[in-house]
Amino acid sequence: MRSKTFVTARAELGKTNPEGVEPDRIEFYKHTDYTSEKGWSSLEAETHYNNMTDLKDLYTSGESSTIDEIVDTILGTKSGYIKGLGYVPKPNTTRSTQRRLTELEDSLKKAKQEAVSAQLELQNRLNAAETVVDSQQSQIEDQQSQIQD
Repeated sequence: MRSKTFVTARAELGKTNPEGVEPDRIEFYKHTDYTSEKGWSSLEAETHYNNMTDLKDLYTSGESSTIDEIVDTILGTKSGYIKGLGYVPKPNTTRSTQRRLTELEDSLKKAKQEAVSAQLELQNRLNAAETVVDSQQSQIEDQQSQIQD
């Protein structure tokens, strides 16, 4: 059993850490399962914390692994639940969400097509402008040669 609820722990951390930087999941786990007055909420919690810090030390000395991977390795994972953090919102897979996703994908395709079309139009304008410049440069050269003659 955890010594503090998720909401209580987050509120306490907000007060003690005014910069707004959240601690990593290992330190958050300690914050929720350990108090200086009572110690660890259970022997299992202490063992998990020690295992996580040992793995963290191992990985920082050579191998690379993220804090989240370490916590997931020690505590395990379940769909919709993250140990040390609690339940997280499940992705909404209703028909309206799927319909909205389809609309967004169609909108993205249309925007890409419009971008390609605009790029082609700009390239055509650039080519036409270069032709006009070349023509004008040729006229300037002809007039300069007539003036010199």
